[in-house]
Amino acid sequence: MASTVEAAVVRKSVRVAASVERAFSVFVEQMETWWPATHHIGKTPFEAIFVEPRAGGRWYERNAEGETCEWGTVLKWEPPYRVAFSWHVGPGHDSPDWKFDPDMSKASEVEIRFMADGLGTLVELEHSKLERHGEGYEQLHALFDGPGAWEGILAQFAKKFAQ
Repeated sequence: MASTVEAAVVRKSVRVAASVERAFSVFVEQMETWWPATHHIGKTPFEAIFVEPRAGGRWYERNAEGETCEWGTVLKWEPPYRVAFSWHVGPGHDSPDWKFDPDMSKASEVEIRFMADGLGTLVELEHSKLERHGEGYEQLHALFDGPGAWEGILAQFAKKFAQ
């Protein structure tokens, strides 16, 4: 039986037709061009997504009215090979509440690694520490491990390079 910690990890990957440098740049500097518009935590859809380029920087969205909504904090900033974020959404009781919770002890972590592999860049995503979200984290794990979450998001990212 898997430990709680291991059971609270989602791993996904995708290969993109781009250099490591280009893949990293598009991932962190042009997120709103490939991130699914339906996947926002602000009250209204985002117009832009920002990653402040430093450890300790903010990861957030801004809507058309200029209102911002935090998603997390940049935990690791190692361009062009690795970036990691804290993810501050609550599990809710019956379904995710998709609201920002500033408590770092309740935030999971999303790490993305970019590796040249001769065919482009292999992008590996690991979403860990889901148990920090508290009761109901198992539903978050099932959601994030399904096709409508990280798998679909990474597919959208890969499509950006197929255009």
